[in-house]
Amino acid sequence: MENTVSHALYILEEPVQYICLSIMALLYIIKIRTLLKKPFPPEKAELKGDRTAGAIQSLFNVLRPWSMESTRNSMYFYAEFLIFHIAVALTIGSTFFIPLIPHLMTPAVTSVIMVFMGLAFLIGLRRIYRRFTVPEIKIISTPDDYFAIILMTTFFGVGFITMYLWMSGSPDTGWMWVFFLMTTFFLLYVPFSKISHYVLYPFGRVNFGMVFGGRGVLNKNAK
Repeated sequence: MENTVSHALYILEEPVQYICLSIMALLYIIKIRTLLKKPFPPEKAELKGDRTAGAIQSLFNVLRPWSMESTRNSMYFYAEFLIFHIAVALTIGSTFFIPLIPHLMTPAVTSVIMVFMGLAFLIGLRRIYRRFTVPEIKIISTPDDYFAIILMTTFFGVGFITMYLWMSGSPDTGWMWVFFLMTTFFLLYVPFSKISHYVLYPFGRVNFGMVFGGRGVLNKNAK
């Protein structure tokens, strides 16, 4: 697919992206190094299980929806979780595929990305509605939660339209500019927001697994 863009859009798609990505990577390195220096809380309970097995089970618990009450009772929430996070990866990834390996963005690949973007957009609208209307979710929501989910949902919508125009052979449009400007903002904003929970996730899950695995709780539930 031959698509040409202006020099200004090229600057936004590549050099600006690389600079922002480098800043994000540096911030994550600092955050991870800080976390690695922090010792795990001391465990005073008697050792009754395998702490390592518990840590592994806890770390990969996200792949075992039947082990979590929230998803075991409603697999819809788990499917929603998977689609939303796959869409995040594909949407961010497409901002690198488009300028670097445009030949990869065939109609079939672009259509798959658009399907995930469209579904994630609808899921995002549902999550926004739930944050504003479900009391137990509303009471624990912060301004950052509202801002992040609204921004992500808008990002999916803009991405969907951008991909459609890309397939139509119109790469240098206002939508493409908005799409890459939003990506640039995300790269700088995410390390300071709750969206960066995926960096903290392994540390929290390993700690949880070591504690309760050592007490024999997780291993017992896994049988």
